[in-house]
Amino acid sequence: MTEKFEFTDKIKKPLIYMMLAGLLGLVAVFFLHPENHHARFWTNLLTNAYFFSGIALFGLFVVAATQLAYGGWQTLLKRVFISMSAWVRVGGTLLVLILVAGLLDIHPLYDHAKHIVHEGAGIPKYSTKIIYFGSIFWVSRVVAYAVLWFFFSVSFDKFFAQADQTNPATYKKSKLWAAAFIVVFAVTESAVSWDMIMSLDPHWFSTLFGWYNFASYGCAAWAMSILLVLFLKSQGYLAQVNENHIHDLGKFLFGFSIFWTYLWFSQFMLQWYANIPEDTNFWVKRFNEPYFKVTIFGALIINFLFPLFFLIRREAKRNFRMISFGAVLLIFGHYVDFFNYTSVEPNWNSAKHGHHAGGHEGNAALTEKGEIVLFAEAKEHTGNHTATDVATTQDAHAVEATHGEHGAAEHHVADAPNNFAGIGLAEILVFIGFLGAFLFMFFMNLAKRNLVPENDPYLKEAQRHHVTWA
Repeated sequence: MTEKFEFTDKIKKPLIYMMLAGLLGLVAVFFLHPENHHARFWTNLLTNAYFFSGIALFGLFVVAATQLAYGGWQTLLKRVFISMSAWVRVGGTLLVLILVAGLLDIHPLYDHAKHIVHEGAGIPKYSTKIIYFGSIFWVSRVVAYAVLWFFFSVSFDKFFAQADQTNPATYKKSKLWAAAFIVVFAVTESAVSWDMIMSLDPHWFSTLFGWYNFASYGCAAWAMSILLVLFLKSQGYLAQVNENHIHDLGKFLFGFSIFWTYLWFSQFMLQWYANIPEDTNFWVKRFNEPYFKVTIFGALIINFLFPLFFLIRREAKRNFRMISFGAVLLIFGHYVDFFNYTSVEPNWNSAKHGHHAGGHEGNAALTEKGEIVLFAEAKEHTGNHTATDVATTQDAHAVEATHGEHGAAEHHVADAPNNFAGIGLAEILVFIGFLGAFLFMFFMNLAKRNLVPENDPYLKEAQRHHVTWA
């Protein structure tokens, strides 16, 4: 049965208004928050470009993974996931532009990494960090990610929609495409999280960070797919999709939420327990700011406790209104999660976290020395000051000796940094604008081809899909 989506003006106009609202939000952020060379403006761009690129990329991952696993239930939804990936053609370009602008001193988001390369920041001359953050190598990596994402998005769009997959040779070729993308996805999704997000504080380490990002925008992607499928059904499309398909999407959303929580706890607990300076400075900087205590634990409550007590129920995953509410809430929760990672570093007071060499040097001493001492002191105040804390403080003084030459004379660790980050009306408008752009790309791509892949060998299985319970 041929079924094609029509991208009408009734759908286009609200999306255009959303994009205009986002543009207004960007203008407001730029002029109302000029601190630290408009860091808050660039942080908004980075957070939203990265967040929606992750959602789009995950759409391709779902198609590739289910194709390799001989999945059948999702066949009716394949066009939805492929069309979600259309945003990477814009998002990948934005990430490249944000990085290039940072390396050209237009904004301060990646100043620390540049400082490592230019000044050494106490790191040995031949350290791999100096090589890794070299401008040409760094930009080349992100450009490669964007090109590969663009290539696979276009290729999946054409091949999986047009190919006669009843032909065994063609179907076998689709497996090769899927396998190739899985390899590309495994490398690029982790590497881009290091290059664009973790590098905001290049002294911080987390071996779980790639997985963590995958789980976070994976949750958002499952939630987005639920909302898109239900919207299409409300418009009279995807008539063969029923509560059983939505139930399965809800199960994946619930499962990824628990997976995200496992990674959140593993990352936090191991870094807190080990009390290693390279790990703990990330958390101390945020916990020293009351605002981020609210957003960090607020995101944890939304992204873990809500799915645990709400989505675990069978009826919640089969009731369209209930699952829609849960999907909207989790998209917002994981946006806040990424906000917590991107917003602290570049939004500190420029007097203490400056755009030029002096500011870099002072921050090297601050993040690598002072905050580790503060972390140990925080434990002392709770009555849990142990030998581990003493050792950590000693390690901090060792780091101080290493980094003291980079600005300790210009800044005092006791001075608390001022933070200009926050989620206000402007941030909400920017998020709405990016959401409108993401949806515009989605619907524009969706309208190009039939919604139902008529020649897919697993189509009948998807049409008969039913979840039975004893």
